[in-house]
Amino acid sequence: MLEALRIALVGDWPPPHGGLSVHVAALARHLEARGADVRVLDVGRGDHAGRNVRPARGIRRYAAALADVAGEGRLVHVHTNGANAKSWLVAIAGGRARRPSSPRGVLTIHSGLCPAWLAASPRRRDVAAWACAAYARVVAVSEEIAGALAAAGVPARRIAILSPFSPSMLAPGAPPPGLVAFRAARAPLFAAALAPGRIHGADVLAAAFARVRARDPGAGLVAFGPGTEALAGEGILALGDVPHGAALAVIAAADVLVRPTRADGDAVSVREALALGTGVVATAVGHRPPGCLLVAPGDAAALAV
Repeated sequence: MLEALRIALVGDWPPPHGGLSVHVAALARHLEARGADVRVLDVGRGDHAGRNVRPARGIRRYAAALADVAGEGRLVHVHTNGANAKSWLVAIAGGRARRPSSPRGVLTIHSGLCPAWLAASPRRRDVAAWACAAYARVVAVSEEIAGALAAAGVPARRIAILSPFSPSMLAPGAPPPGLVAFRAARAPLFAAALAPGRIHGADVLAAAFARVRARDPGAGLVAFGPGTEALAGEGILALGDVPHGAALAVIAAADVLVRPTRADGDAVSVREALALGTGVVATAVGHRPPGCLLVAPGDAAALAV
């Protein structure tokens, strides 16, 4: 049990539901279930407030929230993508939010875009190393991210490689509206967790599914995540952003989860699909656990095979 632990988690809070926000919410539940005193500082665009969630988007509110949790003597655990300047500013501030006698915090870097962003500039690597120096432990969700941090000057002994997935995150909820009927009418059924931006490969997925439908008109695709409403079409159930439990219900109902990203860390949805017994076809980027069928990123023809 963790009754003595007082912790502040910094990161995104759902909704919208995505890899980082889902992980932060699951970690908060996990820690609270074991007796920890948890506060969450929501620096994401959701800007939520709740029983243990404080909106902290923006410099002034973030600084004030950090000052409060530092004054309470909480251990600060920052979750960020590591793939832009704002991310590292969040990390820099979070690493210095503690009493002089309190232990240094923990920093977790999530994005598969982090290595390329750091590699683009010595100044970026210097900033990252400076930010990481304030933390007792830096967690990378993949070996590629760990390697990029080490190349930036973060001592390898202080870097841990840990998956952002935990079995405690597996709590399927009620299926979203339309899923049961759509599942009954479509086979095989594919599912995809997407978000806005070219990195997530919605364009490649659409082209690949068109190829699948050409040879198998009975196939179906369920797409979920912010912005997926734009994919609606013949054979496609486009749900938009859905709660995590509903997303798990989709994955469990599908025959195959498709992960068409052009870059990745260690995708939570892939881990969830494998744990639920759903097949996975994914691009060969970031970290992919055993059990995935891998294809080249950006190749719609290979994704459709």
